[in-house]
Amino acid sequence: MKTEKDDTICAISTPPGEAGIGIVRISGHSAYKILKKIFRPKAKTGEFLSRKFYLGRIVDPRTERAVDEVLAVYMKAPKTYTREDVVEIHSHGGSYVQQRILSIILNEGARLAEPGEFTKRAFLNGRIDLLQAESVLAIIQSESERELDCALAQLDGRLSKKMGMIKEEIKTALALVEAQIDFPEEDVDIDHAEIKSRIERVRKEVSYLLDSYSTGRIIKEGYLVLIVGRTNVGKSSLLNEIVLKEKAIVTPLPGTTRDLIEDVVIIKGIKVKIVDTAGIRDPRDMVEREGIERVRRMIPEADLLLWVVDGSEGLLIEDIKIYEEIKGFNVLCVINKIDLNERVDIDFFMDKGLSYVKTSALTGEGISDLRDAIFKNLDRKSPKKGGFVITNARHRDILLKTNEFLGRAISLFDRNIHNELVAFELKEALSAIGEITGEVYSDEILEEIFSRFCIGK
Repeated sequence: MKTEKDDTICAISTPPGEAGIGIVRISGHSAYKILKKIFRPKAKTGEFLSRKFYLGRIVDPRTERAVDEVLAVYMKAPKTYTREDVVEIHSHGGSYVQQRILSIILNEGARLAEPGEFTKRAFLNGRIDLLQAESVLAIIQSESERELDCALAQLDGRLSKKMGMIKEEIKTALALVEAQIDFPEEDVDIDHAEIKSRIERVRKEVSYLLDSYSTGRIIKEGYLVLIVGRTNVGKSSLLNEIVLKEKAIVTPLPGTTRDLIEDVVIIKGIKVKIVDTAGIRDPRDMVEREGIERVRRMIPEADLLLWVVDGSEGLLIEDIKIYEEIKGFNVLCVINKIDLNERVDIDFFMDKGLSYVKTSALTGEGISDLRDAIFKNLDRKSPKKGGFVITNARHRDILLKTNEFLGRAISLFDRNIHNELVAFELKEALSAIGEITGEVYSDEILEEIFSRFCIGK
C-alpha cells in the first residue's frame, strides 16, 4: 500500500445503502480548505471552530448547486483520530448523495483513501501502536460480547503495556550480558543468577501469552459444538431450532444429511459454531461413508458433543454403539421428540453421569433449556475478564519466535558459550516483540494488516 502522508484523503465511512445518515470523512492538510470551499453554513460564520457541528449545505463550487443539507464538523490536528486535520460530513444516508459529495471532494484535490488508511495514518503518526491498530479491526469484526471485550482491552493499551514490560526485562538482561562482553577483564560485579532469572522470567510471561491463544482462538472463532447421533433422531431439526433459521434440510427419510452443515450462534455472549452431522450408522454408499468418517474425525476437535436420541423409541443398539465412540469426550445428551410417547430409560444417563435435556424440535419445547445447558457447559471453559488473551495469529507466530530466541539464550548461558551469542538471541527477541507493537515493521507487514480493513476506517 502506497501512502503519501502529505496527501489529503477522503472516503465514505458508513456502509452502502439507505440509512438515516451517511458520513464522509476527510483527513489531511487540505481538509479544512476543502470544507470551506464546498460547505455553506446556514448561520453566518467566520472561521469554523474545532469540534463544533455546523448545519448547512454541501454545494458543487463549480455550479453552486446544492447537493444535500448536512451537519459538518472540523477537527483540528493533532487531537484527532489520525493526528491530522479531519472533517466529517454527516449527510442523509443515500448511496447517490454520498457519492456526489465524495466526487465533489475529489474534484477539490483530495484522493480516495485506501483500505484502512485512516487507521494506518493514526499508527504512522504515533497516536496508536500496531497492536492497537489491529484491535480496531477486531472491534469492527466482533460478533460476541467476549470477542468485543478482548478487542477493547487491546485498544485500551493493556496488552501493549504488557509487551512493554517484557521488552524492559529483555533490555535489562541484555545490558547485563553486554557489560560482561565490554568489560571482561574488569572487576565488574555481575550476578549471573540474576541474568538467568530475568531471561527465564520473561520467557515464562511469553509462554503464558502463548498458552492464552487457544482460549483467544475460541473467543474469535467460536466453540465447536457437534450434533451427533444415529439417523432420523431429529439432529437437523435441532440445528434449525438452535440457530433460529432453516439451515438444514429436514425430511422423514433417514440419512438426509450426508455432509457437515454449520452455522454460528451467539448464546449469552458466547460465540458457538453448531455443526449438524451425518447420522452414524453402517453406511449405504460411498458418499454416506465419507460423511460419517468426517464426523468421526471432528469428534476429538469438538468442545461439546450434543448426543441426540429419539425419546419416543428408547435407546437402541445403534445409540449404545455411538455412546461407546463418544464417551471419553464432553457430552451433553439431548432426548428429542418428547412430544411423542417417551420411552427412554433415564437411569442409563444417570448411571453414566451424563447431563441431559429433553426437547421437541417439532414444537420447540425444551430448546431454551438446551441453549442454557450449552451455555453453562461452555461458560466454565471461558476465560475470566481481566486476563491477557492473544486472539491474533500474527501475534502468536511472533511470540513463538520470541520464545525460541529466549530459549536459545538460556541454553547458551547455561553452557557458558560466548556471551556475544547470548546477546544476539536477546536482540532478536527484542526485535520480535517490536514487530507486535509496530516499533519494527516493513511495508509488506503494513500492507497485509491494513488491506483487511474497510475503506473509510
